[in-house]
Amino acid sequence: MKRLLLPLLAALALPTAVNAESHWLILTYGQGKSYTTAALEKIEMENAEACGKEGKRWKDSSTQESLELHRSFHCVVGK
Repeated sequence: MKRLLLPLLAALALPTAVNAESHWLILTYGQGKSYTTAALEKIEMENAEACGKEGKRWKDSSTQESLELHRSFHCVVGK
């Protein structure tokens, strides 16, 4: 038991590296030039690269209705 106690205490006492950053994709869209109708959505992403890729995919999407929808995105780093 003594052989296991020292390594266990050492493992608990030593700090471990933790990535506390989170990446968020913020999607926005609005109708018309004055954004009379607008929406916002946030999605947590794996990393900044995935955030940019999905944001570009959102902005360039061809599923826009006949209404003039203005789409944009922002990638935000949080903690």
